[in-house]
Amino acid sequence: MENNVHTHLTSGQFAKVMGISKDTLFHYDRLGILSPEFKAENGYRYYSINQMDVFKVISILKELEMPLKEIKEYLNKRSPQELIVLLEKEEAMLNSKIKQLQKMKNIISEKKRITQAATEIVTTDIIIEEKKEEFLVVTEADPYTNDKSIYDSMIKHEKYLNIYSIDASHTVGWMRDTKRVLTNETFNYDYLFTRVSKKSNYSNFKREKGTYLIAYHTEGYSSVCDTYDRIISYAKDKSIELQGFFYEDVLLDDLSVRGYEEYLIEISVQILKM
Repeated sequence: MENNVHTHLTSGQFAKVMGISKDTLFHYDRLGILSPEFKAENGYRYYSINQMDVFKVISILKELEMPLKEIKEYLNKRSPQELIVLLEKEEAMLNSKIKQLQKMKNIISEKKRITQAATEIVTTDIIIEEKKEEFLVVTEADPYTNDKSIYDSMIKHEKYLNIYSIDASHTVGWMRDTKRVLTNETFNYDYLFTRVSKKSNYSNFKREKGTYLIAYHTEGYSSVCDTYDRIISYAKDKSIELQGFFYEDVLLDDLSVRGYEEYLIEISVQILKM
């Protein structure tokens, strides 16, 4: 026993190395999940350093929300084959979690980037900017009648994204046909859009790279037409021809401001080369 004591760790030492409490070790021992390799006559519990790897795997399984009861059941019938089956199952679950976490990270990173950029915008300016091509998933908007038609269109768009598990880190935007806007047709949105990567199999529309006229709206959706009129007037004064679609992008939303009336909306439209 003397040699064993010198080559093993006490429960306190083992717990310290693994970064846990001794109570956790005692709990695992009571459940029959991980018991000390031997107990001395004085009642001290001793763990082998070889048990460290076993504890690490148990901790990972627990972190993956595998109940301790199931961990015990596995340990009672452990074998190389059973371990392979178990680890393949948990590896698949872990890959799924990693994918979900990466999706969440992309959303947070993109929201941070957009918000930071929005704080530096001079909202009274109308600017001309070169934009890269973008790949979009678009769904048709319901004819505008009231706020409910807006909500219905958004719900339909979100359902489409969910059905096809489309990983989108951008806020949903709106599109209006430039020709309809210029002919003063009744206010209507034509499409909702979500940006996706070039590699996405679900992109069904490409926003062309080129020169865009951009203005910002800060006084709520009820007066958004004022900013469309401002763009059109600016284009006429500068003899600029507009083409394609108007795109509405929400840069600041309820996460950073209080209510629709304080949203910062970017409205952009492609122009012919001047």
